[in-house]
Amino acid sequence: MANLLSANLLRLKKSTLFWGTMILMVVLGAGFALQRVWEQVTYAEFNHISYIDEVFFHYALIIGVVMAVFIPLFFGSEYSDGTIRNKLAVGHSRASVYLAYAVTAAAVSIAFCAAYIAAVLIVGVPFINGGIQRPMPDFLLFLLGSLVMAAAYSALFTLVTMSQSRKAVSAVVCLLGTLTFLFVFFYLRARLSEPEVYTQLAPDENGIYVEYKQSNPRYPRGAKRAAFEFIFDVSPMGQSIHYYSDYEAERPGRMIIFAVLLNAAATATGSALFRKKDLK
Repeated sequence: MANLLSANLLRLKKSTLFWGTMILMVVLGAGFALQRVWEQVTYAEFNHISYIDEVFFHYALIIGVVMAVFIPLFFGSEYSDGTIRNKLAVGHSRASVYLAYAVTAAAVSIAFCAAYIAAVLIVGVPFINGGIQRPMPDFLLFLLGSLVMAAAYSALFTLVTMSQSRKAVSAVVCLLGTLTFLFVFFYLRARLSEPEVYTQLAPDENGIYVEYKQSNPRYPRGAKRAAFEFIFDVSPMGQSIHYYSDYEAERPGRMIIFAVLLNAAATATGSALFRKKDLK
């Protein structure tokens, strides 16, 4: 297992794809932080305050798309190059080969997140005037949850990639699946954010406009709302939107548990499928 991990890390060290993606995450982190600096300079006369955590967790939305491309391209070439067959030929078990890929994928996803975070902090701490807005316990819980979520993304993409010998197919499935589900979960987020009641102005019998409260038919209630929230919290796509857009912690503990369970389930399923896969 240690030899397999060392081989994967050595390949990462030599990979243009890995270092190019790392640079991309740094550029994105620095760019988002500079955007907040530009806003506070532009609106300085209005005493505008920017906060680091307004852009700190943007990587939670980015990492899914990044890993949907990286994992199929990086690990998928191991099929075409015959690397996987060679690893098995020298005596490594299929379970250890798969687990080494899963651990490497999780480590890479966290490394990409760390690159983004480092860039935000390097630019943000000296120049963003508002610091961190969230209470520190919530901030740290969000940080932990988002990293566990990134690992869950990687576990899913590793499952797809190692189950499909053609890297072009696995790349298309991972990327299109991620973008499609993100669209669906943005819609769910919009539904969950609907107000329960809304007000409107209408004239009374005397012609005077008064404010009326009316129930919102688009507001999900009862079991429907609970189902929406469960689906949103259990999926890494839903979690990524939550970390990206929310300024207050909502059920972060539950999301962390779901991400851990999803990671374990995806790794166990992928390993089982890989053990039965015909590699000839």
